[in-house]
Amino acid sequence: MIAIQLSQTGGGSYSGSLALHGMHGDTSHAGGLPEPLHAATCHFEGALPNGLKYAANVLALGGSGEVRSDANGLRFANCDTLSIIVCGGTNYTPESAKHFMDSSLDPLVLATRKTLVAAGQTPATLLHTHVADYRSLFDTMRVDLGPSTKAQRAMDTWTRLKARAAAGAAPDPELEATYLQYGRYLTIAGSRDSLPTGLQGLWLESNISPWMADYHNDINIQMNYWLPDRAGLPSCFEPFTDYCISQVDAWTTATREHFNDPRSSYRNSSGKIAGWTVGISTNIYGGGGWRWHPAGNAWLCNNLWQHYQYTLDRAYLARVYPLMKGACEFWESRLLEVSVKDPATAQTSKVLVDDADWSPEHGPTDARGNTYSQEWVWDLFENYRQASALLGKDRDYAATITQLQARLYLPQVSPKTGWLEEWMTPDDLGEHEHRHLSPLVGFFPGDRIRAESSPPALIESVTRLLEARGTGGYGWACAWRAMCWARLGNAAKAYDLIVTNLTPSEHLTNGTAKNLFDMYNLDAKNDAFQIDANFGTPTAMLEMLMSSRPGEITLLPALPTAWAASGTVTGMAARGGFQVDLSWKQGKVTSVTVRSVGGEQTVLKAGTWTRPVRLGSGESITLTP
Repeated sequence: MIAIQLSQTGGGSYSGSLALHGMHGDTSHAGGLPEPLHAATCHFEGALPNGLKYAANVLALGGSGEVRSDANGLRFANCDTLSIIVCGGTNYTPESAKHFMDSSLDPLVLATRKTLVAAGQTPATLLHTHVADYRSLFDTMRVDLGPSTKAQRAMDTWTRLKARAAAGAAPDPELEATYLQYGRYLTIAGSRDSLPTGLQGLWLESNISPWMADYHNDINIQMNYWLPDRAGLPSCFEPFTDYCISQVDAWTTATREHFNDPRSSYRNSSGKIAGWTVGISTNIYGGGGWRWHPAGNAWLCNNLWQHYQYTLDRAYLARVYPLMKGACEFWESRLLEVSVKDPATAQTSKVLVDDADWSPEHGPTDARGNTYSQEWVWDLFENYRQASALLGKDRDYAATITQLQARLYLPQVSPKTGWLEEWMTPDDLGEHEHRHLSPLVGFFPGDRIRAESSPPALIESVTRLLEARGTGGYGWACAWRAMCWARLGNAAKAYDLIVTNLTPSEHLTNGTAKNLFDMYNLDAKNDAFQIDANFGTPTAMLEMLMSSRPGEITLLPALPTAWAASGTVTGMAARGGFQVDLSWKQGKVTSVTVRSVGGEQTVLKAGTWTRPVRLGSGESITLTP
């Protein structure tokens, strides 16, 4: 619902008109309900080519004067105040059994009912209700990265972005804190319903949106949902969960009926099929597009699993468990056994690898055992084993998955490049500065490769590959790189990528628009808003301030010089079931408060300082390292 209240002091009145225009040539109609002299309504309704019905209704209510409706919309005259209520609706339902449309639901009735309910409240009540609802989420986190100068604060946003991007410019910590909070604002505004945010979230400017405003399952929708838990907004993750659950039956049917189609270059050469997977892109009606994406199921499950790690909500885990099991069943049917030779010992062993596949979004489309898929399958199997144990379900099947996981081929260090291999070859078969970091998913967002415990040679190969990928490109790509550099503890490189994303978008370049939307250069004549960097960049900033895994919380792992003087961030969530408030000065932690939201024990780390923490649910402790 959109509420607009026009009022003024010192007398005067409002006269004018309001027209209601749809995006599909919709015709506006005068309201059919009996209306008092000071109120009137108008509406339109229609249906998309796929049958989805929609409607919008507008009510105008004057404090005095006259308000009436006709075929052109609403007209008002001599109103000392004017309230305008706009409501819409569709008959979409997140139920695949109903083909995602509820034939019993009338969108116009829905929109009209909402309008009348809102009109029954005073403008002050509507505003108070909205602000209270919003602040109940926004106020869960406070961000202070240090002070900006008086001159910086005096600038408008666009001037300030350009000033920060100038060569040799001083840091602007309050601008960067605002960008982080802006990502939280977009999350609150766009992820409160049964559908998650797509490539442009709610903010579409036409019926022809780039990439059909869909969900891309090889980084974009996943990046959109790295932020809610970390940023103290766990309820905003729920639309992602609801979406996956509502779609999985349709995905399962499509997988079983079409994945092994002879026209599918990714079909299982064994002819077997089970479980579910997705296309690179998906929509809200169970459909998929572009091409099959075998490992997409594992990546979606990684997001679902990590949300559990933040919340420790067993009821939630039980809801998503069938998706994790179904993804495992898909990979049980897909994996192939091949022989590989250990270059160090010259011994041959049999391992399990992905069938013909792609490392998104470059290189061969028929390579077996690419690093991207191997890492995601290992991650899926690991998370499923834990979920099975936690819920006490399917012990025998979990044992089967454990055996399969132990036989997976894991990526090697290339003797030619020194990089982590992207394919089962020492050769680089793609673009070495490609925008995607597909071979690094086991490092971030996955947990198999860890800077603090993996073999140094493996971490060096991750570092070299990350260096080879470069530091330019699209906003989401820079955000992903920043997260990886944060995990490596390289604050300077992570911060440089944050600053890159704040570069003003001028003349269709990649960067930030005047309203802080992230802009994506399409070609010499076009650019587009793409929302994932607006979520990914704040995620990277939070990863620079705190990283976590179950049993371990690291404070200030990649604090840049620009924020080092002083700062405070409250309400950060840590995996393992904790919330953290953190303050620092001169690059050192001065105070940390840890609250349990279900977690019982963890280890705090800050530089060389470590401290085991044990808490009961709801308990907290404040420490000074």
